Amino acid sequence: MSKLEKLTPIKDSMIWSLAHRFYQDRGLEVRSEERVSQASTTNCYTADVYAAIVADFLRDCANQKTQPPLIIEVGGGSGRFAWQFLNRLQNYQFGKDEVIPPFTYMLTDADPANIAHWKEKHRFADLIAAKKLAFGQLLVEAEPVIRSDAGAITPAQIADRPVVIIANHSFDRIPSDMFRIRNHEISRVLVELESDDEDFLSNPIKGFASLKEKFASRKLKGNPTDHPVINQILAKYAKREGDFYALVPEQSFRFLESFTERDAPLLMLAGDLAYSDPADFVLESPFIFDSNFAHYANFDMFAELIRINGGKVQFARHKDRDFSCGAFVMPGATAELDAFDRTLISASKNLREFNPYDAHELCELIKESIEEASYRQVFAWMRFSKYDPSIAEACLPIIFEQLQQGHQDPDKGQLCKVYMEAYRSFLPDGAPVSLDIAITQMLLAINFNDEALELIESGLAEFGPKVSRLYVYALTLLRHKRRADARTALKQALEIDPDYGPALRLWHDKFERKETPANKESPYGHLRVICTDPDVAPKAQGIFDKAGVVLLDQMIQPELVTKLRSAHELAIKNWKGAGLGEPNNVGDKRFTVPIRMQPPFNNPALFANPVLIDLLTQAMGDKPILSAFGAVVTRKGARMQHIHREHPLLFADDDVNKALPTYAVTVIVPLIDLDEAAGGTQLWENTHKTAANYQWEGDPHVIYTRAGAALTFDYRLYHGGMPCSASHGRPLIFLSYSLPWFKDTLAFESHAAVAISKQELAAIPAEHHDMFRFANRIPD
Repeated sequence: MSKLEKLTPIKDSMIWSLAHRFYQDRGLEVRSEERVSQASTTNCYTADVYAAIVADFLRDCANQKTQPPLIIEVGGGSGRFAWQFLNRLQNYQFGKDEVIPPFTYMLTDADPANIAHWKEKHRFADLIAAKKLAFGQLLVEAEPVIRSDAGAITPAQIADRPVVIIANHSFDRIPSDMFRIRNHEISRVLVELESDDEDFLSNPIKGFASLKEKFASRKLKGNPTDHPVINQILAKYAKREGDFYALVPEQSFRFLESFTERDAPLLMLAGDLAYSDPADFVLESPFIFDSNFAHYANFDMFAELIRINGGKVQFARHKDRDFSCGAFVMPGATAELDAFDRTLISASKNLREFNPYDAHELCELIKESIEEASYRQVFAWMRFSKYDPSIAEACLPIIFEQLQQGHQDPDKGQLCKVYMEAYRSFLPDGAPVSLDIAITQMLLAINFNDEALELIESGLAEFGPKVSRLYVYALTLLRHKRRADARTALKQALEIDPDYGPALRLWHDKFERKETPANKESPYGHLRVICTDPDVAPKAQGIFDKAGVVLLDQMIQPELVTKLRSAHELAIKNWKGAGLGEPNNVGDKRFTVPIRMQPPFNNPALFANPVLIDLLTQAMGDKPILSAFGAVVTRKGARMQHIHREHPLLFADDDVNKALPTYAVTVIVPLIDLDEAAGGTQLWENTHKTAANYQWEGDPHVIYTRAGAALTFDYRLYHGGMPCSASHGRPLIFLSYSLPWFKDTLAFESHAAVAISKQELAAIPAEHHDMFRFANRIPD
């Protein structure tokens, strides 16, 4: 261990300058990298609680006919809390016909870079223009000064103006002192710092996890501090029994004191790593050395200051060792505490059972259990969180999955409403923005096309063009039949990233696509049914029963196709890593490659698509198992595949074979749109009921399927792959389904037909586990 600092009084330790350097150097990165936890306080749940209390404080001030209150947020960081608070205050806390009392929200931070970042926020523009939002630099120090574009402001200069201080995670990094109380005697605590990183002081500070602290205490000579009120509070602590440390936030105390010395009312809402009760003082280090630095603040000392000045404090009823939140209310010199009864009642009602970590823990719970969520649960989470955008974003994957699977019928109007409310609460914090893109895609999926266009155009104006945003904009414009505008947007997307796959495929499909049999009135149109057709089930069943084949168009949604295409390429390259065997040669430059049941291949929208499974269950008379699964690779230059059935007929008696219902089926899902260059599949319909020695007659159907369609045919049907001249080949996914008693013993000599590990099975919804009951079990 390298010693960084010999025993030094806590208030004089180098840790405070090191922490200051860290936060100054890292700026917003510490939040976008999640080095500093902001989820516990910068969420709509916490913003709503604070806004409810402040709304009643504004009402009380209006009744007293005071000056318009000034709301000061200390350490605003990304600005996310300010946006969410103002949204909740103005849009949720006042009645429809109630006039919102005037106020100004002063968003402050010690770092000028954060202030410059706020000024660029598109979402703040209207609030600034309405003079409801202003920015300033503010340090937590004994004589605070807010330095804004309008000039410097000190607490004394706003002596007659009510002030609300919002301080979340603000006091736990401000320099403090510490004393040890043992047998009713107060002694000063000194700290020694060590690090297992010998170059800690010479290198840029990336974190504090390598630091270790040691404490010692020395008897005092004279008073603990030169502040009489702090000394008075320490003397009160010394009357307690035991042996414990008492942290003294003198710098923060004097900061707050400067606002208590005015005539006007004061409300402080603060949430922090903090002690709210001296009964919780212990003989343990208050420092947290991790990816960032913090320490436990002493909120009880703030509370004593407020009480001494005629105020009242409300903390949560159930104390949390790692977090404390309090409302500190002081009426000022010109009013009695009773004049703020509404504020006090609101603070008691809202903070009594409140803990900001609740929203954070809720979000973590959602992420852990999201795969099993129903629409009702998603709506409940959204409402409970007050439409918090982080929870909305966490729920989006299950929304998309369930829309694709179609197992539930969502309340689409409510789905649109809650996500638009969540988007209204969203403020970017420095990380890349994609929420507007994802919500737009969701709105398109539920056919709320007007709302989708409004949202994506807002996102473009606010967050600027990027390839994925322009791509989704093009999709939305096509829904509105604005083909020329969609072409322009897609062209701009490809100028940003010429290799962006979804945009390339959309361009090829909509603006470069040559007319092929798939576009013409094809001779196999009678075999095709679109999965969005309300009558898809009976239509597909009728076609399959008669022809032994059906083309389920648009079975897989484009978003999933895109993921499957990328994963398909990786699976082909890394087939050895799957541990399932070698690729199997099935023709000239044609191979089947086994695939692990891992994302995105384990998406039920692919292997358990409700339209497909309903069809097969009807055709087979029972729900089938998944008997084979993998990728098909057809390389450029592949010749015509031999015409074949997937498996020889089971019996020598042709009448028996003809009488058998479907017992096995092949499903081919292309991951690109197939044309003459890529090649399709030729097949002879209704040949699944023919004799063993039957020779096919007449011209086959040559079927060119779109990406995400499912060419589904009976195992006994004659078919074969067409040549491939396209440089990109013909990427497909194949799935075989069968009744449990049938096993293809001929097609899978070199690799497993379908295999799954215990962990992979656990990741699949329980309702689909029976489909894998005969799959090969492999280690995780």
